[in-house]
Amino acid sequence: MLKRTIHRRSLLKAAAALPFFAALRAQEKPDSPAPPALVDLDRGPGAGWSILVFPDTQNYAKYAKNQAHFDRMTRWVREHRKAWNIQLALHEGDLVEQNDIKVGGGRGYGDQNSESQWTSARRALLPLADELPVIHTTGNHDYGERAAETRATQFNDYFPSNYNPGAASLRVDSPLAACGKPTLENAAYDFKAPDGRRLLILSLEWGPRKSVVDWASALVRRPAYKDHTGLLLVHDYLMPSNLRDGQDGNRKRPGNPHTYGTGKQGDTHDGEDLWQRMVKDAPQMELVLNGHEMAAHVGYRADKSEAGRTVHQMLFNAQGFGGGSDHRGNGGDGWMRLLTFEPDGRTVSVRTFSPLRQDRGDPHYWDDPRWRFSVRLTA
Repeated sequence: MLKRTIHRRSLLKAAAALPFFAALRAQEKPDSPAPPALVDLDRGPGAGWSILVFPDTQNYAKYAKNQAHFDRMTRWVREHRKAWNIQLALHEGDLVEQNDIKVGGGRGYGDQNSESQWTSARRALLPLADELPVIHTTGNHDYGERAAETRATQFNDYFPSNYNPGAASLRVDSPLAACGKPTLENAAYDFKAPDGRRLLILSLEWGPRKSVVDWASALVRRPAYKDHTGLLLVHDYLMPSNLRDGQDGNRKRPGNPHTYGTGKQGDTHDGEDLWQRMVKDAPQMELVLNGHEMAAHVGYRADKSEAGRTVHQMLFNAQGFGGGSDHRGNGGDGWMRLLTFEPDGRTVSVRTFSPLRQDRGDPHYWDDPRWRFSVRLTA
């Protein structure tokens, strides 16, 4: 009876994943890679090393009762940094729900004003920043009053360029932000991994402006970075449909950067814009990570770049889980993503983990092919 139960559960999980893999097959070209393989959840990192990815954390910040959950997540990272050989942490943007409101609640939900939200995000990340590099992108909610009405942001007040010594030591360039100064909103980092791999990490602002994309396009062509592994961190890029935002030609879809105050004059880029104008031509690009999108909260696609490398593009968000925006929820259920670079030098294992669920005694690895898989790097 036990064997039958396990078999039935496996079939149900496989059935649930069929739309994911069907979408992959539908968008593949004849020479594109096969869908990603599953990852063994019970096996740790072994001799590999890991990158920790935080999805949008806005729903932890906007409720007083949820703010401690982000603290718990970063505490888990500190406690398990050595066990998982975590070398970097990446944040996919939307640190807060409202960048600049004086009173919490009302339109936009939540019960905390912006000062409380930004203070909470800094409190959670600052102890982590003392131990390893933390690299940020900024989301639409990190700008304007509530959602990118303008490019005004308090991000730089709470996360100045020198707040994280580890990341500062890796940063090789920063163009001017909308405020006219170089900030962490846009930056390039050169990281030497424990296995000798060199990563060029680009983090770009919400709906990057043309000047920022021009800077990134020029930087990836510098001879010094030709043989690096390129990783782009940006808030909006891939959708749960496994299409890049804008790839279907719809730039009026809610959530597309062109529909916000920061993009209505045209000086912005969505996922398809970034692919066409920078990513596909970047000689070293192999990984693109983004948050922002909800629905299934995850997506994946692989395309060949002009340089012949496979570019693995991954959406990971969790803000709608555990109640999400609902005042009765916990803001995202504590889900984080671990990208483990395996000792073979080619495989990256993707796992999704929640310390909040572990504390409750609930299943704390997401056992679904869309949330646990592996990909193969070109080099």
